[in-house]
Amino acid sequence: MLPDIWEPGLTVVFVGSAVTEISDALGFHNLHPRDRFWELLEIGGMSPKRIITPEERKALAEGHADGSLSDPVRSMFVEKKTSQLLRLGIGLTYLNRRVLARGEKDKSARPSQEDIEKFILKLERMNPKIAAFVMSPDIFVELFTRLYPDASGSLGVQPMRIGKSEVWLLGSTSGLLRGEALGNQEDAFFALGERIVLLRKEAAVE
Repeated sequence: MLPDIWEPGLTVVFVGSAVTEISDALGFHNLHPRDRFWELLEIGGMSPKRIITPEERKALAEGHADGSLSDPVRSMFVEKKTSQLLRLGIGLTYLNRRVLARGEKDKSARPSQEDIEKFILKLERMNPKIAAFVMSPDIFVELFTRLYPDASGSLGVQPMRIGKSEVWLLGSTSGLLRGEALGNQEDAFFALGERIVLLRKEAAVE
């Protein structure tokens, strides 16, 4: 299973529900052909350019399919992209670290309450400024309202914190959103990007 990209004191850690089979097979995060995560990071201004381009995603998929993607090449790619993310203060993790998911609606990969409790303990220890949840609002509400009754399905900043970390909900980036829902998601990523710029400025002053 893909390792977390997470070290103490990051500006933001993006939290998915589970690693997908296709991303695990290709060796990096959010690599389903319809997944808009990397595009939305750029739209939100959290990365100055697309960290993983459509061309890179296609090359990984084709190399995996025809067996030409060697382990050294894959390792160099992962190391480069991981380094880029950490330099920007960005981490990636998942609530369910036990089972690979076939897709967003795969109920067999739904995080358990034990997964949630383990995640909360790690979040409090690693202490990012922001925990940004990249999953559908109904899954987020289902998983967190027992411990955090104020958790809502509205995209954007949430009314509660986990430890000292701000909590944001960004919705699923699976590419299934359309129309107003897609616009709302892009607005949420843009608002998060503005918040991160402010936090980076505050950190520079300190």
